[in-house]
Amino acid sequence: MFDKYFYLLFLWFLPVVFFLFFYSYSRRRRLALCFVDAEMVRRLMPLFSFGRFLVSCVCFLLAMVFIIISAACPMFGEYFEDVSRKGCDVFVLLDVSRSMLAEDVSPNRLERAKSAIRDLLDNAVGDRVGLLVFAGKPIIKVPLTTDRGFYNEVLNDINTRSVLSGGTSIGDAIRRALAAMPEEAQRDQAIVLITDGEDHESMPIEAAKDAAARNVKILTVGLGDTVEGGRIPLRDEKGNLTFLKYEGREIWSKVDSKTLMEIADITNGTYIPAGNKLFDLGQIYSQNIAKLSSGEFQIEQRKKYHRQFQIFLIFALIALFVYAYYGKNDSSKAKNDPNITKPVGR
Repeated sequence: MFDKYFYLLFLWFLPVVFFLFFYSYSRRRRLALCFVDAEMVRRLMPLFSFGRFLVSCVCFLLAMVFIIISAACPMFGEYFEDVSRKGCDVFVLLDVSRSMLAEDVSPNRLERAKSAIRDLLDNAVGDRVGLLVFAGKPIIKVPLTTDRGFYNEVLNDINTRSVLSGGTSIGDAIRRALAAMPEEAQRDQAIVLITDGEDHESMPIEAAKDAAARNVKILTVGLGDTVEGGRIPLRDEKGNLTFLKYEGREIWSKVDSKTLMEIADITNGTYIPAGNKLFDLGQIYSQNIAKLSSGEFQIEQRKKYHRQFQIFLIFALIALFVYAYYGKNDSSKAKNDPNITKPVGR
């Protein structure tokens, strides 16, 4: 692998360099043949041969290849390094019920929530962040981790089919997140709940009290229009747009601000009435949760690779030395060649 792949683009210039070399050689040969015949060129310029040109050209091109590879900073030879970070444990609970497809938030509630989570990840430096999606039941998609690449890959694939069971079980989601976090942690813990629905069946208030008993703060984010709400779009097999109906009437999804506010108050957290407006969850995270980063978490080992650009620089120097030897002026050796001073035919 390479640390700076951009420099590898310069490899595309090497065919141009080879063309310039070949053009220069051909032009010099044509000029020499304008004055003497081929046999005399061979005698006067014994080192000016195609084989010698080819060796010097290849050596120069190899030197350029090694220099470009060295600039790209190749890395191989793995080793492991102990890394210590300070931070807190945060579980993001993302509602993926069908109501999150409502388009009262652009482009829809779910995609806006995923974008907000990416902003959160950019600000959660040193924190372990997990991802739990829920509708009728909760499912952990990403356990607590510092691997942002893996987290983003999973997040990109989240949709309303990530949980097959319908509904909005906020209480079950909170309890599942609490079970996934160590009870006697040396790091502060928090939950970020992003939802648009109302839920009373899974007893979210009682779940919030369980979180408060463990000193886990919950930051709640209410997505969607709080006044009129939003219709839930559906598309049939032909792509025609319809809206979800119940008993012949279209369903309009509104945010249950009261429940979300109560959950935040019980846990000494914060309620963010995002509604259908833009909001920066990364900044909100920094203001409300990043302050909790008082614990220390030891990552036992992290795989890394040695930077090996020095090896390719050595190869480049060797190739340049060979090029300098074969590419030196022909006349210096031609003067010492007895065949040149001997008259032709004697």
